[in-house]
Amino acid sequence: MKRYILYTMVALVALWFSFRTENLTEKINREEMDSLAPEQLVGRLMSDSLNGLAQLAVTLQELAAGCGDEAFQKQHGRVLGIGSPTFYIIKGACDNAMISDEEIHAVVNRTELTIPLKHVFGNTAREASGWFDIDDFQNMTDFNAVSAAMNNYIASQLKQYKPGEHIEFLGAVAIKEDSDLRQLTLIPYQLK
Repeated sequence: MKRYILYTMVALVALWFSFRTENLTEKINREEMDSLAPEQLVGRLMSDSLNGLAQLAVTLQELAAGCGDEAFQKQHGRVLGIGSPTFYIIKGACDNAMISDEEIHAVVNRTELTIPLKHVFGNTAREASGWFDIDDFQNMTDFNAVSAAMNNYIASQLKQYKPGEHIEFLGAVAIKEDSDLRQLTLIPYQLK
C-alpha cells in the first residue's frame, strides 16, 4: 500500500511539472519578436523600449560615485562575461560642446565625453540595453548581427540629428576595471 501511494505521488509530481502555462499575449509577442529580422527587432525595441532605458539610466556623477561599489555595479551595470567591461546606461546634458561632423566633445561633471555622430561600432549599445540574451541566439553570428543592426540604427538616427548649444543625451558606456572615468566614449541611444 505504501508503495502504491509513493508511486501515485511521484506520478502526480511528474505530471504537475510536465505542463507549463504561459500568458497567450506574452507568447504571441515573444513568437512575433523571434520571427523578426535583426533590423526589424532593433527598430521595434528602439521605438517601444527607449523610455524604459531612460528610467534605468544613471548620471555621470552617480557613475563616478558608485563605480567601485559592487552593489552599484549589480544594480545599474551589465556584464557580458568574465573579463568583460561593465556596461552602463548614462543620461545627462551639456552646454557649449565642441561639435564636428563625426563627433561631439563635451565636458560633463569633469568627464570628457566623446559621442560619435557618424561611425558607431562595438557591442556597447547592445550590452548596456539588456534587451538581448546570448542564450536566445543559435550562434554568435546571429548575436552579433543584432549588434550590427543596432549600431546601424543608431547611426541612421544620428544623421538626422542637428546639434544645438544644449545637448541632452541617453547612451551607453563601457567601463573596464582600469578605465579612466575622466574620458569616456558614449554611444547615444538618443540625443536632443
